[in-house]
Amino acid sequence: MAARTRVHANGVVTHGATEPILTVLDVRGFDLRDMLLLGINDNCGSLVFATEERACAAKVALEPAYRVQIRTERGRWFAEYDQRQPDGTVPSWMLRTITMRDGTVVMKDGRWVDGTGI
Repeated sequence: MAARTRVHANGVVTHGATEPILTVLDVRGFDLRDMLLLGINDNCGSLVFATEERACAAKVALEPAYRVQIRTERGRWFAEYDQRQPDGTVPSWMLRTITMRDGTVVMKDGRWVDGTGI
């Protein structure tokens, strides 16, 4: 089933896998209003705001459970988030396993194997 966009009464627009991040924000006391939430999957995505202040407040609400990077583009502020593992690391949530043609596994479970990769 394809994800669809939902517009909520509080000015929140969601698309994709959004329930986990909305729950974390709500529990941490973040004011759920006037934002766009793009959930790539349950572990990563972007929150889009009109002001830097709101983006920074989202970062405070999500860390340390998520790594959050703030950036701006075209007058909008983005809080891009990735869920951390219990040990504090952030694996790749998009690429999970990479195997070379010769059978060598260079990425497994989102982590580079034996010092390969970047």
